Parts: sequence; C-alpha cells; structure tokens
Amino acid sequence: MRTAEKSSEKLSEKKALAKQKVDSLKTQIDSMDYSNDEFVALDSERDNLKSSINSLQQAVDTLTAQLQGRLAFEYSDPVRGFDRTKVKGLVARLVIVKDPKFATSLEVAAGGKLYQVVVDEAITGKALLNAGQLRRRVTIIPLDKIQSRGVTDRACQEARSIAEKLGSKAYPAIELVGFDEEVRNAIEYVFGATIVVDGMNAANRICDMTQTRTVTLEGDVYDPSGTISGGSKNNLGSTLEKLTELRVSKEQLDSAVSRLAIVEANWQSLKSQAKKFEEASNQYEVAVAELEAVEKHLSQTTYGMLKEKQQAMQKEIDEALEEHKIMEQEREHKLKLYNELKSREIELTQSREEKLKGSEMEIKKAKEVATKAAKKFREVSTIFSLQPNFLHCKN
Repeated sequence: MRTAEKSSEKLSEKKALAKQKVDSLKTQIDSMDYSNDEFVALDSERDNLKSSINSLQQAVDTLTAQLQGRLAFEYSDPVRGFDRTKVKGLVARLVIVKDPKFATSLEVAAGGKLYQVVVDEAITGKALLNAGQLRRRVTIIPLDKIQSRGVTDRACQEARSIAEKLGSKAYPAIELVGFDEEVRNAIEYVFGATIVVDGMNAANRICDMTQTRTVTLEGDVYDPSGTISGGSKNNLGSTLEKLTELRVSKEQLDSAVSRLAIVEANWQSLKSQAKKFEEASNQYEVAVAELEAVEKHLSQTTYGMLKEKQQAMQKEIDEALEEHKIMEQEREHKLKLYNELKSREIELTQSREEKLKGSEMEIKKAKEVATKAAKKFREVSTIFSLQPNFLHCKN
C-alpha cells in the first residue's frame, strides 16, 4: 500500500505540474492581442482581392487593346517646347457616358465627330496639321473657333411632353455625358443638336414636331430633312460602350488595389502574431492531452481510485457544510426577523393598552360631567315648578 501511495504521489505531482503548464499557456493565449477569426477573414479577403485584381487587370488590358487602334492619336511636337496640354484629345476620350444604356445612341448621335481631335486654338490645329507628322487623317475642333449647337429649351420641353404622352422619355444628348467645362464648346458641337428618345414612335413624332434630330436607344436616327437611318446593328460601333466598360473596370481595379494595400498591411501586422498564437495553441493542446493522460493514469491506480473516492466524499462534505452554513445564515436571518416582529407586536400591544386606558379615563370624566349636569338640571327644574304657586300666594 505504501508503494502504491508513493506512486500515486508522484503521479499527483506530475498532474500538478501539467495543470500548472496548462493554466500558464491558457493565460498566455488569453493575454494575446490577437483575433484568429480576424486573421482568417483578412487572409480570405486578401486572396479574393488578388484574384479580382487579376481579372480586372485582364479586362482593362483587353479593352485597352481593342480601343487602341480606333482611338490612337499620335503626333510629334510641331515646335520645340510645344505645350501638349493644348491638345485635349479625341472627343471619345473627353466624355463619360453617365448610363451605359445610352452608349449606342450617343455614339450614333456623335457619328464621325467622336474621333475628331479637340485643341485649344485654331493655331494649334494648324501647327499639328503642318508639322505634327500625323500618321492618319484627322479633323480638328479648335475651341476658340467652333460654333456650338444646342436644342432650345422650348424644343426640349415639347419633346419631353410628346414622349410622356406616348409612354416614353426624351433626353437632350448633351445631358447624358459628363465632361470638363473647358471643352464644353466642342462637346455641345458634337452632341448639342440631338435628342435621345427611348421609343421609335416618340422619336419620329418629336422629330416632326420640333424639327430636331432624334436618336433611339437602338441607334435609329430621325432627321428633320426627312431621312430615317436604322436596321442592322452590326455596323454600329461600340467605342463609347467599351470606353464605359474600361472606365468602370479601371475604377473597380483602383478600388481593389487600394483595398488590397490596406488588407495587406493589416495582414502583415497580424501574421507574426498568428505564428505565435498558433505555436501557443499547439503547445496548449499538447499540455491538455498530457494532463488528461496523467489524470486517467492516476484514476486507474488503486490508491488513485481511493484518493479520488476520498476527494469525492470530501467534496460532498464541503458542499454539505456550505449548505449547512447557508441554512444557518437563513435561520439566523429568520430568527432576527421573528424577534423584530415580536418586539413590534409588544410595542403595538402596549400602545393599544395605553390608548384604551386613555379612552376609559376620558369616558369616566365625561360620565362625571354628565351626572353633574343632570343633577343641576333637576334642581333648576324643581325651582321653576314651584314658582307659579309662590306668585299666586303673593297676590
């Protein structure tokens, strides 16, 4: 039995050391300013952003390549020190389509003017044509010379009224594109004289009633001269549509790149902590497993089983003593309450008796007063009853 006790004591010491190690590692993990869920979420978002950036970059590259041929405008400086800000660029690159559904109608409305080059002054345009070594034939729009055109307010109001009656909507084309104010003259020259309508019947009626060129969303054109253009869409360009896609893709790409920079910084910050957290968690799991193994071994020894039974019994005793302590406190509390109520009852009884005695004294005094009053009343009554006879004898 002595041998079993020594063996069990060694196991108990081993258990205490294992428990201490588990508690220490648990405290270490709890004290770490680290959220594994946050790190996992950042890691997932980081992977998704990288994948999204790759897809968006491919889309940007593809659209750029598709537009490069039709929107290329290359020139050499016509004079040394030429200020390239004087050349604003192609009309197509100077406008932003506010809603992609209008891209086809706006491209038809612009026609060939979409590929014309906007410059600040006529002298700049002449310099480009003479010494700019242009690789292809171009039309130049000088902002200081071009005469902008526009639909009158009256025509716009009439167009909207006609469209509304026919269940459609009409928009001045110039209102459907965004642009810098410095190139307004050029953009009004290209889009200002056209109305975009989302229905054929309304477009035809508006053209006839306002004598204004109208274009449908599908690209059909109604001209005040009487001509109507339409039919197959295969010959319609998709420049503005692709430019819109390119702009949206670039915006999404820039947003994703900016977000990735933030996520990457947070991820790198948590990465070192994640490693420490993982190491501590692994050590904790091993320590818990060792503690469970020691406890299991200890519980299977004869002394250990007896010790465990003793501990269980001691636990029951402690719980019973604790319960007894609570019951004793409850008994004392109720006894105190009983004594307080008893004392209060005595006080109330004494008070009641004192009040009764006072009432009895007052009643006794009242009776005495009443007796005296009755006696005096009888005496007075006797005197008055004898008075008539007395008066008669005198007469």
